[in-house]
Amino acid sequence: GPRSPFRRRGPATAAAALAAALLLAAGAAVTSPHFGATGAAAAQRASLRHHAATVVLAEEADGAEESEQGSAADEGEKSEDEAKDHKHKEVEKKKTCKLAHADDKPSLFCWAVMFPSDVALIKSQFTGRAGIFACNDYAVISKEAMKIGTDDCGDDFHTWQENLPTVKKGMYGVGGSMTSSWLNVPVFILCWDRLLKSGKVWESDFTVKLDPDAVFFPDRLGGLLLGHKGKPIFTTNCRYWGGDQVGKLFGAIEVLSKQAIGAYKGKMDTCKNLPWQGWGEDYWMQHCMNALGIPAVGMFDQVSDNTCPLGGGAPCSDGKKIVFHPQKDAGQWWNCWKQSAGPQMVAK
Repeated sequence: GPRSPFRRRGPATAAAALAAALLLAAGAAVTSPHFGATGAAAAQRASLRHHAATVVLAEEADGAEESEQGSAADEGEKSEDEAKDHKHKEVEKKKTCKLAHADDKPSLFCWAVMFPSDVALIKSQFTGRAGIFACNDYAVISKEAMKIGTDDCGDDFHTWQENLPTVKKGMYGVGGSMTSSWLNVPVFILCWDRLLKSGKVWESDFTVKLDPDAVFFPDRLGGLLLGHKGKPIFTTNCRYWGGDQVGKLFGAIEVLSKQAIGAYKGKMDTCKNLPWQGWGEDYWMQHCMNALGIPAVGMFDQVSDNTCPLGGGAPCSDGKKIVFHPQKDAGQWWNCWKQSAGPQMVAK
C-alpha cells in the first residue's frame, strides 16, 4: 500500500507531519466552493483547533525528543561515571597490591639474562615464584621480548628486550683468553647500561645477577648481606686455593651494593676500557670493581658451584647454601630446590 508519512520517523517529525496534514485539510474546507458560510465558520474553528493541536503536538514532540536526549545523556553520564569508578578502583587495587617479597629487608633487585635454551627454566621459576622471582624486584633481559607469565597482582611480566650480540667461547690461554667459557663481556656491558637506564638499581639495597641454572635462595642471601647495607661492596664466591682470602667472582651469582653501582656509574669508562676482549663477564666485573676500589665480601661457604675448583659438591639437602650451580633443566632445578628448602617450605 502507499507509504505512511509517519513510518520510520522520530516523534518530532511525525508530529509535524500530522499537524501539516490537519492544516491542509482545514485549508481545503475553507476554500471549497461546496462550503457555505456556516461551513466556512466551522472550518475556521476547526483550523483554530487544528492550529492548537499542531502547537500541542509540536510541544509534545519536542518534549519527547528532549526526554529521549536527556535519557540518553543520563545513561551516557552514568556509563562514563561507572567506567571512571571501575578504573579508579583498579588503580587503587594496583596501589595496594604488593608482591610477596616487596618489603623484604635488605631489599634485593635480581636479574638474569635469558637465552633460548633458558626459556623453560625461567618460566618454571616464575610459575613457582622461586629463585630471582622471590626477590623484592626482578628483571629478565633477552634478545626477543617475551611474556614470562602473570604475577600475583595480575600484571603481565615481560622480558626486557635488548639487541644482545652473539659471542663465542674462549679457550683458556689461547689468543689472550682468560676463560674457556663465553667471552660475553659485550652482552653484559649492554645489560648494565639497560639496568642503569631502568633506575631499578637505585630502588634496592643490592642488585643480584644470577645465572638461570643457579638454584637460588634470596632470603638466605639477605641474611648474609644485612651487615653490609649502605656500604660499597661486591661479592666473591670461589676459591682456587684454601688460603685465598679475597677469592674470585664466579658468574653464577654476582652481588653489587647500590653504592658499588654508583661508583660504576661514576667511572663507567674505567671499566669499559679494560682489555676485556679475552675475558668472561665475571672476570671483567671483578677487575672493574678492583679498579674502582670496591672491597670484596667473600661468601665461599654459602655457594656450591661445581664450576669452581674448591667450591662445589655440596648436597642439595644443605639448608644453608645460597646457591647450588649448575642445575640445567627445570626438573633438576626444582628437585634441588625442594631438597634444600625442606618439607616445610615445599608445603607452602
